[in-house]
Amino acid sequence: MKVATWRGGSEITIDTVPDPRPVLGQVLLKVHSSGICGTDIHKTQGLFPGIPPEVLGHEFVGPVVEVGEGVDPKLIGKNIACTLNASCGECQSCMTWSAMHCEREPRLAGGFAEYVIVDQRQAHIVPDSLDPETAAMTEPAACVISTLNMLGEIEAGCDALVVGGGLLGLLTVGVLKLRGAGRVILSEPNPTRLSMGRQFGADILNDPTEVDLVDLINDLTDGHGVKVGVEAVGVPQLVANVSKMIRPRGNLVLVGVSPQGSALPVDLYEFHYKEITMSGAFGAGDAFGEALDT
Repeated sequence: MKVATWRGGSEITIDTVPDPRPVLGQVLLKVHSSGICGTDIHKTQGLFPGIPPEVLGHEFVGPVVEVGEGVDPKLIGKNIACTLNASCGECQSCMTWSAMHCEREPRLAGGFAEYVIVDQRQAHIVPDSLDPETAAMTEPAACVISTLNMLGEIEAGCDALVVGGGLLGLLTVGVLKLRGAGRVILSEPNPTRLSMGRQFGADILNDPTEVDLVDLINDLTDGHGVKVGVEAVGVPQLVANVSKMIRPRGNLVLVGVSPQGSALPVDLYEFHYKEITMSGAFGAGDAFGEALDT
């Protein structure tokens, strides 16, 4: 089969390698669609840790073409979406924190390939009503849902701010609206992305190059700030900026992934005084099935 191998830097080669075969507890899928995540790009830029050679890609979907021992053969022909992080379900991380932090199972090869081996425990059947291209976006949707799940129930009618109108930002807008947020403000300088915010449910659109976002939030909230502030870009200074627009006992949510080693330039006194809670999320967490059902 052919794979796209990241060789380091911006070098990617198309290579021919032996077709993988599933073993105990694994399934083999033929990749139909595979998305390019920002983290894939950041690895090639040296912003995220990565050791080449590596087959990147973790947003993919495709039909099962072969199953290993112990796997129901009825899965063959079914479209599945999945994570690459298998979960043993028995270690302290799996039982206490999240399957994404499993201490035993290795991360499998990526989706920029014709075929991919997947652990059956991480394989989720795609409903027939969902086309494969859309289903490939299940992983980023699960990332957003997992992040917001950690907030618990969203305060009904609350104001929320999302900075960054890429895929994760737009999905965050949509999930916030589904969960009962009131006014959702999307801030994004790219006009195409910003206009898409309406399709995902944004109530107020802000181009920060034209209207100062801090002034806008102060005007909308009588200077109190928003209950939920989401940074969906992965730029530390933007995280700091969002923190200043959160009301007392509000939530600062990191959906964007900042480069490894990034410092957060915030006033910790303000964090303490305003009783702000900050949360991040690693990957899809335990929300993959929920994302497919949403």
